Amino acid sequence: MDASEKQIEMISKMINSTKENLQPLSVNFIFWGSLIVGMSLIHYIFPQFIQSTKYSSLLFWTVIPLIGMTITVFYNIKNRKNIGYETHLSRVIKIIWGVFNVSWFLLVIISLLKGVNNPVPDILFLLSTTLLITGLIIKFRPILLGGFLLMLFTVYINFNPTINFLLVNMIGVTLGMLIPGITLYTSKLDE
Repeated sequence: MDASEKQIEMISKMINSTKENLQPLSVNFIFWGSLIVGMSLIHYIFPQFIQSTKYSSLLFWTVIPLIGMTITVFYNIKNRKNIGYETHLSRVIKIIWGVFNVSWFLLVIISLLKGVNNPVPDILFLLSTTLLITGLIIKFRPILLGGFLLMLFTVYINFNPTINFLLVNMIGVTLGMLIPGITLYTSKLDE
């Protein structure tokens, strides 16, 4: 094996190693995409139950995601311990999504204090920008495209506030997180 073949093999190993480091990210996208789409579907099918009191919808859309955050934080900590190291890429992604979580929580609090019952457009915009940043950093087009499509949905909601936010949430999160997460997971396995 000559020097150029060794270099190609080393580059190939580094690319595969980087893709393996993205598996937890793909699992997070699949988890969150499934959770949000499922919550939107439940709320859409059973609005009388979810909106039975003034704050029941807010509790539904706050408590379940907080439980989800707890699950994903423990999953990511456990995964990082199993790997035994943290790359610069995984640290950057962790920081970006940590800022997203804090911003999401603040948007919910601000909505509650202002008496706004529907922070969905703001949260979807925040999610779309976070997805765009993530897609650009990891250079993965499906996530970049998903973030862009979700941003288009957000713009559309702002100009058409009578549209059902739950349907937009289901379609937007499916295209923005669930499908790109599955694509990232399967692309990691295929190559």
